[in-house]
Amino acid sequence: MESISTFTMDLPRLLCLAIALAGGLLALGSFVRRHRYPSAVMQRVGAAAAPGKIIYHDAPTVRVAESQRVDRMRKLIRLVPGEYVDVLENRGSPVARFRISLKSVGQHSDGPTAHILVSFGGTQLSCGPAVTELDHNEFILPRSGRDEPRTAVFHYHERGEALDFMRIKLRGIDADSGAAEIDVMQVSGGWLHG
Repeated sequence: MESISTFTMDLPRLLCLAIALAGGLLALGSFVRRHRYPSAVMQRVGAAAAPGKIIYHDAPTVRVAESQRVDRMRKLIRLVPGEYVDVLENRGSPVARFRISLKSVGQHSDGPTAHILVSFGGTQLSCGPAVTELDHNEFILPRSGRDEPRTAVFHYHERGEALDFMRIKLRGIDADSGAAEIDVMQVSGGWLHG
């Protein structure tokens, strides 16, 4: 009888110990997952972008509030004519999710230009008034200046509580190699009704 009464007196302590142990394991798992994720993303980006060269990659997630989330991806891509880069991993689909191909570089009266073809999962893209649209998602981009929206290709889509935005602009042309530096930014935001 004495062992049962001792056990019932120790039951609250054992329960608190079990809860503390479970909380510690959850915190450890969250910490490990958070620190392993960026290296996995960089490995996938390197595998997906083999034909072209991504020289800068930034993809932070900004948590605005408990019910809001904003994912931002920004890449600086260097391509020579004839090369392409898959900005997003294709995942086995025959249609590229987000591919930028550089057809040629040229010179306009205002400065250098890049002739690009963008595959964005079949979605039609828009462009600023300084950009020449040749065909479906085929553009001649002038070098981006102070008036960035006029010289960029973009896509904006709002659906329910989510917002997607994508922008492509030409940062410059390397005269020695003929490579174009293209700045790509993609933002996805979601929020819940509060």
